[in-house]
Amino acid sequence: MRVKMRFGVIPSRADGEESPAHVRWGSLPFALLRVGMTLLLVAACGGEKKGRVEERVPVTVAVAQQKDVPVDIRAIGSVQPMQTVAVHAQITGQLTQVLVREGDDVAKGQLLFVIDPRPYQAALAQAQANLARDEAQSRNAEAAAKRYAELVKKDYVTKEDYDKIVAAVEAARATAVADKAAIDTAQVSLSYCEIRSPLAGRTGSLQVHAGNLVRANDTTPLVVMNQIAPVYVQFAVPEQDLTKLRTRADLRSIPVRVSPKEGSAPIAEGRLSFVDNAVDPNTERSL
Repeated sequence: MRVKMRFGVIPSRADGEESPAHVRWGSLPFALLRVGMTLLLVAACGGEKKGRVEERVPVTVAVAQQKDVPVDIRAIGSVQPMQTVAVHAQITGQLTQVLVREGDDVAKGQLLFVIDPRPYQAALAQAQANLARDEAQSRNAEAAAKRYAELVKKDYVTKEDYDKIVAAVEAARATAVADKAAIDTAQVSLSYCEIRSPLAGRTGSLQVHAGNLVRANDTTPLVVMNQIAPVYVQFAVPEQDLTKLRTRADLRSIPVRVSPKEGSAPIAEGRLSFVDNAVDPNTERSL
C-alpha cells in the first residue's frame, strides 16, 4: 500500500502579516504524524514475500551386484571352562606346604601342594631292604640247587630232596619279584606327596591350608582347577534357526563371534564345536 502526501508552499505576506491558510510545520498536530508513520509501516510490511529456497538432497549411484550375504543368528550364551578338575589327595598325610593362592594362573605340572613325605620315604627304604634280603636268599637257594643237581646224579640225595631245593629257589625268586613291586608301590606313594596341576588353568577357592591332615580320595577337593584358555561358549537357538544351521554340510566350519552383553565389538572368535542331540527342557513351551 502506497501513500502519497503533498506539501504546498504558500507565499508569505508582508512582514507581520499571516494568512489564515498558512500552516507552520511546528504547529502540525502530533496525531497526523503518527498516522503517517503507521501508514508507512503498513506499506513496508505489505510487500511481496520471498520465495522458499529449494532444498536439494544428494543422490548417489551404485552398481548392483549379486553376492552372498551372511545370515547372523543372535543368541545369549554362557562361558564354560573346557576342562574342570577337582584336585584330591591320593595318600593320607599332613599337608606341609601350599604353594598356590586362590585365583592364580598355573601351568600344567606346576607344584601346588606338598604332603609330609617322611612316612613314605621310610616305607620305600623298607621295601628296598626286603628286596636285598630276598635276593640274597634267592642266590643262596640257586647255589644249593646246583650242588644238589650233582648229588642227585650220583644218588647221594634223593629226588625228593632235590625237588624241595628247586622249589625253594623258585619261591625265593617270586619273593624278590614281590619286593620289587613293593618298591614300585612305595615310589608311587612317595610321588603322591607332591600334588601338581593336571592342566594349565586357574585355581578356585582353597579348601585346605598348611598343617591340615588330608586323606586319600576325600570327598572335599583341595582345590578346583578350571581351564580358561580356550573356553567353551554354550548357547541355545530357536528351532527355526537350528534348521538353518543343519543345512550346512560341515557344522564345524560355522564361525561364531562372542560379544559382551552390552553389545560392543566382538572380543573373541571361534568355530561351532557341536550341536547337542537333546533339547533344553527349559526352552520348551506347552501348547
